[in-house]
Amino acid sequence: MRIFTNEKLFKRNSRLAFIANLGAMFFLLVSVYVLFSGQALGLYLLFLFAGIVCMQTGLYFGRWNRRPDLALDDALKSVDDSYSLYHYTTPVSHLLLGPSGLWILLPRHASGTITFDQRRQKWKLKTKGFLSRFGQEPIGRPIGEASLEAKALDRFLEKHWKKEDGDLRVQAALVFVSASTEVEAAGKAPIPTVSLKKAKQMLLKADERSHLTKVQVKKLNDLFEGK
Repeated sequence: MRIFTNEKLFKRNSRLAFIANLGAMFFLLVSVYVLFSGQALGLYLLFLFAGIVCMQTGLYFGRWNRRPDLALDDALKSVDDSYSLYHYTTPVSHLLLGPSGLWILLPRHASGTITFDQRRQKWKLKTKGFLSRFGQEPIGRPIGEASLEAKALDRFLEKHWKKEDGDLRVQAALVFVSASTEVEAAGKAPIPTVSLKKAKQMLLKADERSHLTKVQVKKLNDLFEGK
């Protein structure tokens, strides 16, 4: 497996999370001091608002510390070099390219049992206890995310991929990277949904309509790597 990771982006955003969290602590502590020192209410609200903004910023950038790319790397590391895994170096966040096709990977850290409610068209997380839900990464809206990423990739390919080189069929998969997660959504969810331990088997045995030739894989490799 050939792996390409934008380490600079991870380091930058992790640093931003650290700075934002420090800022949140500072502004919230100052707001408490201002409140009990009897100063103007407006000043208290200003520091409180700044603290909340910093806290939310820290939460947003804090997700970069989870490093789902490392879990994907570990799960697919035994695959041969006909496959390439790109993390934040292409128009999409996590992209797997190889003979089985182009895969947009949507990693999630949620732990528990994953099911899919067909009536509500929504993924659900079942945990063993109420408290175990706290601190969990939300599943969010994988379909919407996959659609946005697919559009970004399509726009890139429209500019750089020649029609005579053949048609490309982009696929997306929702991958739960926590070792304790069990997925019970096979055949029910609108996009493939798998646990990390079953990701390799699923990704390498894709629909034949999505398969790529060696020439196509090489051209896409060169395209994504700027050759």
